[in-house]
Amino acid sequence: MINEQILKNITVLYAEDEAIIQNGITETLNLFNINVICAKDGQEGLSIFKSNNKKIDLILTDIKMPKINGLEMIKKIREIDKEIPIIVTTAHQETTFLMKSIESNISAYVLKPIDIYKLQESLIKAIEPKILKEELIEKNKKLEIEIKKNEEKQKIMETQSRFAAMGEMISMIAHQWRQPLASIGTASFNLKYKLLSGKFDLETKEGRVAQSDFFSKKLDEIEFYVQNLTNTIDDFRNFYKSDKILSNITINKPIKNSLKIIQKDLETNNIDLKLDLQSKNKINIYENELIHVIINMIKNAEDKFLEKNFKGAKIEIKTQDIEKGVKLEISDNGGGIKKENLDLIFEPYFSTKKEKNGTGIGLYMSKIIIERNHKGKISVSSNGDNVSFSIILYTL
Repeated sequence: MINEQILKNITVLYAEDEAIIQNGITETLNLFNINVICAKDGQEGLSIFKSNNKKIDLILTDIKMPKINGLEMIKKIREIDKEIPIIVTTAHQETTFLMKSIESNISAYVLKPIDIYKLQESLIKAIEPKILKEELIEKNKKLEIEIKKNEEKQKIMETQSRFAAMGEMISMIAHQWRQPLASIGTASFNLKYKLLSGKFDLETKEGRVAQSDFFSKKLDEIEFYVQNLTNTIDDFRNFYKSDKILSNITINKPIKNSLKIIQKDLETNNIDLKLDLQSKNKINIYENELIHVIINMIKNAEDKFLEKNFKGAKIEIKTQDIEKGVKLEISDNGGGIKKENLDLIFEPYFSTKKEKNGTGIGLYMSKIIIERNHKGKISVSSNGDNVSFSIILYTL
């Protein structure tokens, strides 16, 4: 049975031209903790509704009244509010009247003399949809607030993820720049040494040609190394572009662009990288986001190897075409994941790295990028010392 508390503190507009009936019903409604606004005819009822329609929750009205009858009042009220519950009280049961009432979208009708318990039941049934709708609207407002809060948290986590990746990228830039900078230093030293030591006999044509050839060769080397530095910056700058551009490309392209950034680091740490890129299907992806995911997974594997001082470290990247999409697998042999951690690995702020060196947001952001932004799937499996991350992206 519907709780009677639903009637508590609602406001009812009651239009009735017989004062004795109106007073009696009003007293009864007050016992139900219902606020009642009384009108002695349809015209007054309409006037009250126009002035207080935001406060009125339900209309209870007689039909035969002076000036404007109940049906005419209902018709004009429906022009203002199509949903407010309306209950009709009447001593008549004619078919014509009933049809007109149905056309006016009334919630119920109660025959006179009025049975208080039937009236109470009709009031409850009539007001319930309105109350539930209002509760739903309020819950939706609260839900929208929570969604906004979650979106703000999401943005913070995305920023944290980028900053964490940025620290690792800066370290890799420093490493990748070390060799070309050293080579530029060596070339410039040789130029200066040859120039100051008088190694070339500039009095002879042969000496001038030899000097020109030597300088040209060294300047070409410097230009090559500078271009190498420029390319490195371009790779990292492209990675950190904030604009999201949807590209129709193969999955192999972001993999290769990821390796431009991270491969030197793997070579320095004696990590064997094996590629088996068989996929040829083109898919719509946000390339920079995919690069972010790929680098994160490779870096996670690299960190495991370095943490354990692992010998024989190996990372394998495979791609293949599947029905309606492509599959990317990134595997390593750096040690398995505990069974109890497999369900937690993609949770925010969860990390298995020692001394809390991990932020715990890299894999969470990877899941968001794959499943929310690309409508794909990401999963992880562990078998002995081998861990494999599987990503499935779908073609349109």
